[in-house]
Amino acid sequence: MNRFAVILFFLSAVSFISCSERSQLPGRSFEGKVVQKISVNPRAFTQGVSSNDSSDASSPLAALSMMNLSMTVTMYSKADKVAYDVEVVGFPIKMHSIIDRNARTLTVVTPDKMAYVSDLRSFDTTRSKIDDSLKEHSNFLDSLQAHLPQPTGNKKTINGLDCEEYRSKIGNNDLTMWITHDARLKFYDVIRDALLGKRRTGLGGMEEAMGIIAPFVGEGNVPVRFEISTGGTPFITSEMTEISEEAVDNDLVNIPKGYQVVKQN
Repeated sequence: MNRFAVILFFLSAVSFISCSERSQLPGRSFEGKVVQKISVNPRAFTQGVSSNDSSDASSPLAALSMMNLSMTVTMYSKADKVAYDVEVVGFPIKMHSIIDRNARTLTVVTPDKMAYVSDLRSFDTTRSKIDDSLKEHSNFLDSLQAHLPQPTGNKKTINGLDCEEYRSKIGNNDLTMWITHDARLKFYDVIRDALLGKRRTGLGGMEEAMGIIAPFVGEGNVPVRFEISTGGTPFITSEMTEISEEAVDNDLVNIPKGYQVVKQN
């Protein structure tokens, strides 16, 4: 995996693990809904690829270049759980998932009344391997920090949220982020804690990487809008279109009654 792909991985992850301390407004936890619109334009990624296969209309690469992907991610926060629905335009299936911070589980609920429960503690072994790999390539963290978006001083309001612009460039790829600070958005740490566990030392490759990106995706700082473009053409765009405090139905953050539970490692 090249440097840009690895950095892109960390920057893309901020949509889900951009957080830091306890998810609380003064005196109480945030309960409500956040809606995010995401679109992917594969043409931007494939337009610079030189390949005999790319000129073949029947090739997977050619098929990919013709496909635009649009999706809506609706997230629900309640206490120590976050649930989210993913709807992809053109696909009839809506996927519903539940993340439990305390149990450290990810549950996928399907329309046929099945609930597949994955134990996120299994990631701990993989994480240790990633930490070892990053320790062997310590220059990666320096490279990551050098390529992180920097504030431009530009500010504007997006969907009622006050934002500041951050930009970076990695080779032929440009990243633009509009960051807001909102205490309610600390609920994203439910996802982080479920994946990494609550007890951390601040050391190790993964934790150090998350620490590096914390200035613009921590303490309630979250990208309201971001765009990754290549060669001047937008590749991935994402925008938070709604954030609202409201009562969340218990059935949204728990396995509904009558569903068959399948546990997975």
